[in-house]
Amino acid sequence: MQNWKVFLLFLLIIGGSLTNSQAQRFRASLIGGINLTQLDGDDLSGFNQLGVNAGAKVAAVLSDRWQLSLEMLFSQQGSHRAKDDVYATVYDNIRLNVVETPVMISFQDWKFQVSTGMSYVRVINYRAISIIGEDLTDTETYRDNLYFFNIGLTYYPQERWGINVRWSRSLVDLEQREGQTLLGRNLAIRLIYVFP
Repeated sequence: MQNWKVFLLFLLIIGGSLTNSQAQRFRASLIGGINLTQLDGDDLSGFNQLGVNAGAKVAAVLSDRWQLSLEMLFSQQGSHRAKDDVYATVYDNIRLNVVETPVMISFQDWKFQVSTGMSYVRVINYRAISIIGEDLTDTETYRDNLYFFNIGLTYYPQERWGINVRWSRSLVDLEQREGQTLLGRNLAIRLIYVFP
C-alpha cells in the first residue's frame, strides 16, 4: 500500500511543476482506466483479463497539431479463461503487474488525437494459476523486459478531458522456454485529465 502513496505523490509533484513553469511548451496529464488483455500462445481465447491502467503523461508540444509524449503507467496484463472456453490448456489465468513507459508521437485535428509509438515494459511480478486452482508461478519463466507497439485514438469532448482507446501488441516473447510462445495484446480504455 505504501508504494501506491509514493507513486501518487510522484505524479502530483511532476504534474504540478510542469504545468506551472512550462505551460506553453509542455503539458502534463493524469491517466486512469482499464486494460482488456490477452496472451497469444496460452490457448485461452478472448480479451478476458481485466486490469488497471493508470499513471501520468508529459507531452512536449511540437506544433499546433503535433506532440511527443512520455507516459509512466502501472498496468495489469495477462489472460483469463472464459466460462465457455473450449480450448484444452493448463492455465486458468495469468496476471502480470508491470510498469510501462510508452513514448508516443501524436497528431491532433479538431477534438481527435491519433497516436502511435513504442513502450518499454518492466514486469514487476506475475502469478499463474492452473485450471485446477494450483499456483504455477514458481514453475513459469517469464521475461522481465518487454517491448510493445502502440496505436491509439483520443477524443476530447472538453479541453481538459479526453477519452482514450489504445491497442498494443508485444514485440518480444514473454516466455523464455523453447517451444512455447506468449505474446501480449492489450486494449486500454482510459480517461485523461490535462492540467491547465
